[in-house]
Amino acid sequence: MPTILVAGATGQLGRCVVRELKQQGHSVRVIARHPASIVADEKLQADLTNPDTLNGVCKNVDAVISCAGASMQMSGFGNRQSFYQVDWQGNANLLAEAQRQRVPKFVYVSLAHANELRRVEYADAHARFAEALQASGLPHTVVSPTGFFGFMLEILKYAKQGRGVLIGNGSCRTNPIHEADVARACVEALASNERELPIGGPETFTRKEITELAFDVLGHTPKLMRVAPALFNGLIAPLKLINPRLHALMAFGVAVTQIDCVAPRYGTQRLRDYFAAAVPRL
Repeated sequence: MPTILVAGATGQLGRCVVRELKQQGHSVRVIARHPASIVADEKLQADLTNPDTLNGVCKNVDAVISCAGASMQMSGFGNRQSFYQVDWQGNANLLAEAQRQRVPKFVYVSLAHANELRRVEYADAHARFAEALQASGLPHTVVSPTGFFGFMLEILKYAKQGRGVLIGNGSCRTNPIHEADVARACVEALASNERELPIGGPETFTRKEITELAFDVLGHTPKLMRVAPALFNGLIAPLKLINPRLHALMAFGVAVTQIDCVAPRYGTQRLRDYFAAAVPRL
């Protein structure tokens, strides 16, 4: 039975990856700062930003899947580590240990169109690590999804409050994807020779259409407010001093909505169904 190490297993995607691996008959070893809540065959306490805690975590594993990164939840900013510290340097620390143990395969979850968004920290941190992985000599696959369904819940929450905020005119397109579909791609990547795997969901929307969908699922009339990207960036600028990571996340949110972030269709789950299932929990 192959043993797969999962980093970032406490996050929403990581939990889906662990579940998918178990369903496909793999033995799962997880590393996390607080691994107790995860259902896995082996649980190791480790911190990617502290290389000393990673000694031996890759020993005798058949592959590593890393979906580790600093939290993107608006409520998850008690930890002030930056995206560079976690998404880039933390994963680089794990890669060094994987190289030392000569792990046969490394799967990393980046994001679609990262190179087009490198002016913002969140995307640049992912792109830097993808470049390091490509130069590492390890067999690898970089899975690059569009926006997760979970990130779209903020739109639904605002719609429930009667607000729909569009950065710019809302015409840029994307095909968001369910985390469970991304997890399936990560597990399939273990046996793939593809070095890059960009993936998106089954439906493509404009940003305006996603906001209107949220109102429609709630049975509310859309109330949209447009904010110019330059104005929004000015409004969030003070966050650089107060909470740099929150500023980096919001700057990414502005940048990604101003480009077409579309990837080849892979996912099967639909955003309307996801929104409808989430409404009772809001």
